[in-house]
Amino acid sequence: MWMRASLGLLFVLLITACQPESQIVLPTVMVLPTETFTPTPLPTETFTATPAATATPTRTATLTNTPTRTFTPTLTQTATRTPFPTGSPTNTITATPTLTFTATVTNTPLATATPTATLTPLVSPTLPGPVITSFAASASNVLPNGSLTLVWSSNADSARIDVLNGQGLVTNSFSVVPTGQLPVTVPGNLGRLIIYRLIAIKNGQQAIQNAGVTILCQYTWFFGDQFAPADATCPSNVGSIGEGRFQGFERGFMIWVNADGLNRVYGMDSSGRYIAYTSSWDGTTTYSCYSTPPTGLFEPEAVFNWAYCNTNAPIGGWAASIGWASGTINTDNRTIQFEQGTNVAYVDTPVGVIRFIGGDNGTWQRIK
Repeated sequence: MWMRASLGLLFVLLITACQPESQIVLPTVMVLPTETFTPTPLPTETFTATPAATATPTRTATLTNTPTRTFTPTLTQTATRTPFPTGSPTNTITATPTLTFTATVTNTPLATATPTATLTPLVSPTLPGPVITSFAASASNVLPNGSLTLVWSSNADSARIDVLNGQGLVTNSFSVVPTGQLPVTVPGNLGRLIIYRLIAIKNGQQAIQNAGVTILCQYTWFFGDQFAPADATCPSNVGSIGEGRFQGFERGFMIWVNADGLNRVYGMDSSGRYIAYTSSWDGTTTYSCYSTPPTGLFEPEAVFNWAYCNTNAPIGGWAASIGWASGTINTDNRTIQFEQGTNVAYVDTPVGVIRFIGGDNGTWQRIK
């Protein structure tokens, strides 16, 4: 009986021992999110430079490096086996996560505060300049080449007097003392108005004052003084009236004047140039240096026929310069008058009063 019971128990144990052991299943590990902490940025330091007479050196602000902490969780698993109870065994695994913190240092660039320096300019003292107390001429009207005295007073280191014509061009200069007087001869070849200009100099500064003198003419212009150019001098005489000729051309004119035995031929082109010749025409000969003029145009006549074929224009020949005559010859008397002290002449024509500047070769202009 005892033997049967022992055999039965042994059989049960053998069967149990032969059964396979239950497999332990680990739970799925859950990955925890990475926790990142972002620190609040430190405030930027701003420096304001105070302007001064000298520039303030540049200040550099250094900001402390800011570490950034990064949390990296590390999962550590701990398995606990519960002893098999009687009956069906049960395995329990408990996972315990462990967090590990890793600090990452981030370098923040250094901030440089550059103040703006304002330079205060130095104030230079202003030195006193010259002062002209008075400046005048002993006469305001004189004849050409007449005399007068300039008188002046100034507070200056040095001074000079310039002589100007009516157009403001300096024609002469005199170095003078700051206060004094100067006898002068008023030039008669600079026009009807002469200007004396006193310039006083002190501490690199100038003071200027003018004194004007009008030239009185002994004669008047035959065409009216009001039409005389501003730079014209006085007439040298009353003007001469004599035999004359005039003929117009396509691009200019020709004038012959024989007043006071002058016997001059003036040829003018439309560009404002002219040239003058003493006529050697015998009064009868006709010259042929051209073909028949087109309809409506004419040949140069008499003394102009001689000049056209025997002299040159200001540039080239007359045919190319002034072309054909635009009308027949005019035989009215001509008046001629010269400026005093110059070689400028005025001649009346059917197309106005012509001013010849330059003697026998120069420029011409119509003034009336």
